[in-house]
Amino acid sequence: MFSKLVNTQEAMYLLDLQDRTDLDRAIKSGLLKKTQSGKAQRFKISEIVLFKLAQTLTHVGVEPDKAVRYAEAILGSRIGEHENNAMEWIENEAQELFCIIADDQLARIFLRNREDSKEVDVGAVRPVLFPTTTCEINVFRVIRPIVYRMRNLEQE
Repeated sequence: MFSKLVNTQEAMYLLDLQDRTDLDRAIKSGLLKKTQSGKAQRFKISEIVLFKLAQTLTHVGVEPDKAVRYAEAILGSRIGEHENNAMEWIENEAQELFCIIADDQLARIFLRNREDSKEVDVGAVRPVLFPTTTCEINVFRVIRPIVYRMRNLEQE
């Protein structure tokens, strides 16, 4: 699913964008990467998912260039692992993927068990002493709408 290419209209649908200028703005900002240029622009689903997470990271104060790197660190290898079972991965009944941003820096990536809230670090454990701002992001909740919309596109 994540390696599939989509056209401009499908990308706008997946990202819930109303206007082509919003998509162009995302490309110019450097958060969204095109796979093919020209009249028939194409986007990989994985790039759209990374864009959505990077966009969320920028909303909590991370600089755009860092947001792209952080999104790749959080999801990059996991997207390839779950190419064939994206829906099961996103709708995992046992655990969800989270990241913590402390003082606009990626501090931690971890899985949280839904039943007992136990946490297992899976990357980026960077202690931050006395952070002034801390934000916890549920990564699955950020990317779930894109995966659902992609499933709807495939069923049409």
